[in-house]
Amino acid sequence: MLHVRVLEGRFPHVFNLATNADITTNATCGEQGAEAFCKLVEHVKRRPGDRIQCGVCDGSSTTERHPVDFAIDGSNRWWQSPTIANGRQFNWVTITLDLEQVR
Repeated sequence: MLHVRVLEGRFPHVFNLATNADITTNATCGEQGAEAFCKLVEHVKRRPGDRIQCGVCDGSSTTERHPVDFAIDGSNRWWQSPTIANGRQFNWVTITLDLEQVR
């Protein structure tokens, strides 16, 4: 039998370093107008005939936008890249996270 003793006060508080970071990207869905996107989730088993659920991304909409800031804001919102259907240039998208450690 394994006994684990938790020693309170010896471990630092866990926090998100990225919360106040400067985050940028070279592409975000919906910047050029509304576009459809579909979530491809490999761990969800689908049966024949199941439809993939898609959404809309629109950078000018307050409810359908997914800017890169959402990636680190601590909410359930997310950043969404443009789909490759909009061009091969979206095959590689860059996200830069500046933790402002060196100035």
